[in-house]
Amino acid sequence: MSERTPAPYAPRSVYGYAMYIGSNMLLLLYLVWAFVPEEFLHEKLGLTYWPSKYWAVALPVWILTAIAVFAFAIYPAINISMTPNIDDLRTITDEYCLERRESIPGGIPPVSDIPITEVCRKLYLQND
Repeated sequence: MSERTPAPYAPRSVYGYAMYIGSNMLLLLYLVWAFVPEEFLHEKLGLTYWPSKYWAVALPVWILTAIAVFAFAIYPAINISMTPNIDDLRTITDEYCLERRESIPGGIPPVSDIPITEVCRKLYLQND
């Protein structure tokens, strides 16, 4: 398929189903590891090596902590560092600015951006 589309087609549905089954199996394996006592796993099932039960609690806590630090500290810091200063010209205009053009008297004016000087004049200067 040459174009990218979100519409379902055969390979995408097969991969999606395989990922669904795989993630459910990993969740089931994690729950067995976390909740079934080690004696039962060793004696009844013959499974001799499992990581320590400490990691069943520690891994989710570490992952959630990393997500929280990213969401509440790192991501806002990246956005703040990319924001231009308040006196930078980029805070009031950009390359997509539509300059004001002449319009027909009595007609609808064309779409354009209002210059910041005119906005300030209307908002902050008193009419004489």
